[in-house]
Amino acid sequence: MRLIRFIKRTFFMAMILYIAAFGIIWFARITLIYPFNSTYVTPTEAGEPRLEEYLLSTPDKETLIIWTHPAKGRKATIVYFHGNAGNLAGRAQRFNRLINHGYGLVAMAYRGSSGSTGQPSELAISRDALLVRDNLAQMLGQQPKGKIIYYGESLGTGVATKLATTIPPDALILEAPYTSILNIAAAQMPIFPIRKLLDQRWETDRYIKSVNSPTLVLHGTHDRVIPYAMGKTIFSLSPAKHKVLKTLKGGGHAAAFSSEGQSALYRFIEGL
Repeated sequence: MRLIRFIKRTFFMAMILYIAAFGIIWFARITLIYPFNSTYVTPTEAGEPRLEEYLLSTPDKETLIIWTHPAKGRKATIVYFHGNAGNLAGRAQRFNRLINHGYGLVAMAYRGSSGSTGQPSELAISRDALLVRDNLAQMLGQQPKGKIIYYGESLGTGVATKLATTIPPDALILEAPYTSILNIAAAQMPIFPIRKLLDQRWETDRYIKSVNSPTLVLHGTHDRVIPYAMGKTIFSLSPAKHKVLKTLKGGGHAAAFSSEGQSALYRFIEGL
């Protein structure tokens, strides 16, 4: 009898701990998925004074920080969606290189990042991305003359792909794409019913199937954040007639702006 009571008590305590742990994860899911750096830094302070800051008001009265720079002549304009680490300032060197090549840039800081107000969520970010796309000319001070390219980095690959299903770009660039946030979370926490309950899904593997724009996938084979296999899956699911998978051998999560990655990036853009 004592053994039975011990087993029952142990099982009951284990269930309490399980429910408590899942509860903590559930209520912290926004912070876990969107650990943005909220620090406000101007483009000049970040080391790229050629960029202008634009304040975009949303219908729900939040303010988004947007960094912009018009393209040179008929060069492409890149609508950039960053990853979930750091902020816009941490991408200043990337933006510098893109501007040096004559490309236009529109980079949105998500809600809760880089001084933007509001709380991030898949629904809010998706709506904000569409708002940015609809206001490109206003933010740049001119109508872009060249091609419009969506560039998604890590988390941003889901944002860019989802936007592409609503307003197709002239091209889509995905740096270290994932199949879905749902798959990543489920792999990291297999003992919890993540697939049934998680509301931040970012199902790139579903959305990419309806994006026919020319697509470039850049992914490092040693990416420990988003497995290279996921990038290969997204590439295989893409129905685009013109698509390129650039495998960065030995590269980690931020390998796209290595010399090899940049060469592939510019070659793809200039070949459109």
